[in-house]
Amino acid sequence: MITNKDVFAKRKTNIDEAYQMALQLMNAPDIDDWDFKAFAWCLIDLIKRDANTGQQKNLAHYRQQLEAIKVDPNDEVLQKGVRYVLSLCNPHGQLISEAKSWSKQGRHAEAANIYRKLCANGAADTAIQTSLAWELYKLSKESMAQNNVNLNVVKKNLNDYLKLEVEKPSLLHSCFLQLASKLAGVDSLNMLVFARLWSLDYLRPNDFDRYVGDDGKEYPSLAEKVIQQASKEAAGSGNHQDLNYILPHIGQAITLFPDNIWLKLNNVKVLLALGKHDDALTFGLEVTKSKINDYWSWELLGDICSGSDPEATLSSYCKALLCSSDDKFTGKVRLKLALRLVETGELASAKHEVERLVAYRDKEGQKIPEDATKIVSQAWYGETQATDSNAAFYKANASVAESLLFSKMPWISANLGQKFTVPGKEGKPKRKLFVKTSSEPIDVSIQESKFEFKTLNPGDGLRIKGEFDTTNRFQVYVIEKRDSDKEWDVFPEKIGEVYHVNKDRNEINFIVPRDLDGFVHSSELADTLREGDAIAVKFERYTTKQGQGYHVLQAVATDQIPSTPVKKQFCEEVRESNGMGFTASDIFIPPPLMNEYQIKDGQTVLGTALLSYNKKRSSWGWRAMSIEGEDQSKL
Repeated sequence: MITNKDVFAKRKTNIDEAYQMALQLMNAPDIDDWDFKAFAWCLIDLIKRDANTGQQKNLAHYRQQLEAIKVDPNDEVLQKGVRYVLSLCNPHGQLISEAKSWSKQGRHAEAANIYRKLCANGAADTAIQTSLAWELYKLSKESMAQNNVNLNVVKKNLNDYLKLEVEKPSLLHSCFLQLASKLAGVDSLNMLVFARLWSLDYLRPNDFDRYVGDDGKEYPSLAEKVIQQASKEAAGSGNHQDLNYILPHIGQAITLFPDNIWLKLNNVKVLLALGKHDDALTFGLEVTKSKINDYWSWELLGDICSGSDPEATLSSYCKALLCSSDDKFTGKVRLKLALRLVETGELASAKHEVERLVAYRDKEGQKIPEDATKIVSQAWYGETQATDSNAAFYKANASVAESLLFSKMPWISANLGQKFTVPGKEGKPKRKLFVKTSSEPIDVSIQESKFEFKTLNPGDGLRIKGEFDTTNRFQVYVIEKRDSDKEWDVFPEKIGEVYHVNKDRNEINFIVPRDLDGFVHSSELADTLREGDAIAVKFERYTTKQGQGYHVLQAVATDQIPSTPVKKQFCEEVRESNGMGFTASDIFIPPPLMNEYQIKDGQTVLGTALLSYNKKRSSWGWRAMSIEGEDQSKL
């Protein structure tokens, strides 16, 4: 009796005999999945042979038999083989086989030409169109990798691809989008037009995944990059159809990538172009906060407010020119400010802005804007003496814009810290601020020039407006002096106890239970403290490569007592190990005390223990500080 194993074995030596054996197997009473597989593989081999040798006589029959077999959907190898040979059974099978051969050899131009001919002759089924698309992609990718890229060829391939009917969404479809995105970065390809023809609704979940390069940096996802490119072009086009098409896609991208400030910038420009100023303001405030030192972000805020708040508009343009006075970049915002100044009657200041703009454009041989020419032609212009500088005007009018930017942010209490410099940047001193939180204050470093600190001392009260950015760094936007009754008032006061007075070193050693074992110089205390006295301490925590450290900011005598005992008397039996002593309640007796009092294993002693911090174990425990003697009751 013939089995499927017999068929598979014969298939290796004589496919015609194997086929006849498989036919007999198909007539057997009990046929299983492996019997069908054996028959299918015989048909696949026969179709390949006859298609490659040009023998068309039996192909239709073989195809009919193969199509009648229910192929196991989980057998991907067999499924792929069936799809391939079925494509060879049509009248153009030989050409398809030839095209696939060219493709395997890396000769994608020859393969693409064959598929184009097939499409022109009406044989353009989905499989052929998909094959042509892959060849177009490979050709374009090779072309983009060359030093002298023929961009017209790549653009033609992109255009040809968009005419094909292929699976969407798919890896192939996303590959062409990636190709277009790269081309848009080096050529005049309009990403918005391509994205609409490609349809952003076909983006796959994988297209939204960012990736990390070999340099360890995170790079934008394909979807993020494309939407950013397309939204920038939409904002510049002013076409309402384009603007409305891209708007929901920008919103989706911003939700997924809130740290991408350029998406938010493009969103603002799109919303402005659609006349949605109120919606634009929400995102515009985020952009300006993120780029608070860049003139263009304040100019953007002024543009947003231009239709509803003239005062905020003028103030924003003033703030922009405080950030930069470089005529190479600030010409547009100067002209915008000049137009506002003319409206408010500040003619001398308006003329100063126009004169700077015109002087720079004349020097660089650039065209003078029409609005500037109109201002110069007005009667008052020739009769008015321009101001020498508008710097004081900018400063006097910048507060409205600043207030708008931070109007919805709450004030946060803070304390002024020490001034310091970073090695190599001594010319740019910095200042530490301590910002109040629901737990421990956080320390923030800012430039010393950000606020006038000369009249203040470390520990003085401040109030600030700030927030954590997308990189989890706290950004300080506004600083004001705050009246406070006590220094360092954002720090919680911890109660400890003095356990040693070192007169030689003029130091007071103290313990704050479960927080700090430290010291303070006697000269820093207003009161004289003795061992056992309570002490109120405020301290800053910091972390270095060596671990966590503490810096005492303030220490004063107090009538309060620690919440946890700092010292305790003990009378316990000692277990000796390597010269160290341990009691049943985990009191550690250091070797010097063991030696001084000749304490032996199993001996019961009286003593005083002090709460102490074990740095090696990172835990608090008890350490004997004195031994009063041996427990006489045990003698």
